[in-house]
Amino acid sequence: MLARFAIDDGNHRPKIIPDDDASVAAGAARYAAECSCGRWPRKVYDDRHQALTGHLAHVTSRLGPSKGPGWLPVGLRLFLLAAAMMLVWSASFATGHVIGRSTSNSGLVLAAFHLVGVGLAFGLMVAVRRYIAPTRD
Repeated sequence: MLARFAIDDGNHRPKIIPDDDASVAAGAARYAAECSCGRWPRKVYDDRHQALTGHLAHVTSRLGPSKGPGWLPVGLRLFLLAAAMMLVWSASFATGHVIGRSTSNSGLVLAAFHLVGVGLAFGLMVAVRRYIAPTRD
């Protein structure tokens, strides 16, 4: 179930515009579609839905494997990521408790370290996302 998720880094944004030349020749509105990656040639379709479907076919063909180890299933990679995120957050939270005991504003210090821990945990998630799920190149 988890193997179907893929990370799209924004390299494949569709650009669908009405194509005036093809529309005049065909006598009906036609749409030209291109991709922001530059590897998909401009194509003309009869309607916008067909153009989006053609672009989606291009994007799914560009799916690459994750950079993580192949012998480790995606579900286990996600579990290890969640455990590492929890470890980073709890270390920051514990540090906030230790430092908060020695200051008069312990609630403020604890809240600040909580936010730092959450930020570091989600930063870790963003940093290792290519090792967890397949990427689109």
